[in-house]
Amino acid sequence: MYRSFLICVIVLLAGLSASGRDSLSIRKVSHEVTLAASAGYDLPSHGYYRGYNPAGRPIYANSSLHLEYGLRLSPCTRLGGLYPGVVQGVGLSCLTFYSHALMGTPAFAYVFQKGRIAELTPCTGLDYKWSLGGSYGWKKTEMIGSTANIYVNVGLMFTWDVSECLSLHVGPEFSHFSNGDTRYPNGGANLLNLRVGVTGHMSRSMEEPDRNVINEYESELRSAGFSDRMSYDLVLCGGWRAGKVTSGTYALINDPFPFVAMNFAPMYRFDRRFSLGASLDLLADRSAGIYDVVEDEAAGEVVSYKLPSLWRQTAAGLSLRGDITMSVFTIGAGIGAFLLAGTDSLKGLYTTFSLKAFVSRRLFLNVTYRLSSRNYTHNMMYGIGWRFGRP
Repeated sequence: MYRSFLICVIVLLAGLSASGRDSLSIRKVSHEVTLAASAGYDLPSHGYYRGYNPAGRPIYANSSLHLEYGLRLSPCTRLGGLYPGVVQGVGLSCLTFYSHALMGTPAFAYVFQKGRIAELTPCTGLDYKWSLGGSYGWKKTEMIGSTANIYVNVGLMFTWDVSECLSLHVGPEFSHFSNGDTRYPNGGANLLNLRVGVTGHMSRSMEEPDRNVINEYESELRSAGFSDRMSYDLVLCGGWRAGKVTSGTYALINDPFPFVAMNFAPMYRFDRRFSLGASLDLLADRSAGIYDVVEDEAAGEVVSYKLPSLWRQTAAGLSLRGDITMSVFTIGAGIGAFLLAGTDSLKGLYTTFSLKAFVSRRLFLNVTYRLSSRNYTHNMMYGIGWRFGRP
């Protein structure tokens, strides 16, 4: 989705400009360009992939090309010193399922981050990578109801530094496409691929990582008391989604229903990368508790419905949250349950996946993906947050 990509780019730029010490002067960043190809298997999560489509044939293969620009902060900056070797950037890609009439040929843009998991030899290593963005160009079908979809990707890479200016990488990756239930149907796509690429480093000669920066931070953290290790994140976010009725009848409503969420999360910092805590989560969702649904059976469409009061469309819950901080971005995951809810459709377990980028040492932009286990609904939420306590 265009909004998803634009917000992700804003998140990236805001994070990179977060502190004067980490400004993007040419002496403080290393640039790189990557060209990669990916190919593999379409997980048959919907009958459409297994041959229940207008062509009557399965859709199991896909491939894509990727062009990426990345930058690495110098160890002389605070973030570069605490998280050496981490690369963040933006990418453009094009995907084919070898069946334009059935799936379209979507193009997508994204922000990404990658870093070293383990050093295998002086010139080889195992890296991680994740990407988040938006895609456009999907064929509207009985499986996918929108031409634009969110893009999420995670992968592992075996990297070989051929020279100071050239690296090769290969590894498995998993990609997920979804419209976040902004429109039905939302069958999405799940791809399991092998990725091969080459990276050219335009200005790799930089200072060696200064371990003293990390040692000083960790020493300070070890001597800190419990309260000094605590931070408190307050986040306000929102978005919109289509409606789903599951009580008494089953109906899908492709009208936009807004929702607003707020969460307050005390987080305990274990080290420079990992924090764990709990979150108080509040939600007001105008799609919750829809009733008196009238359908036109011939057209297969909902023609009228009623909404309960806003008070009955609110819920409060608790969740367990974990954050991993790596340079510009902080990624997080959580699992929780709404304990108080105005309608049954809001009750039950939920999981969250979030991306944060700090505009300053306390102010951050936030993108959160929430999945409800009760009625399998998805929400993509965009917002802003403030960190109290230790930044």
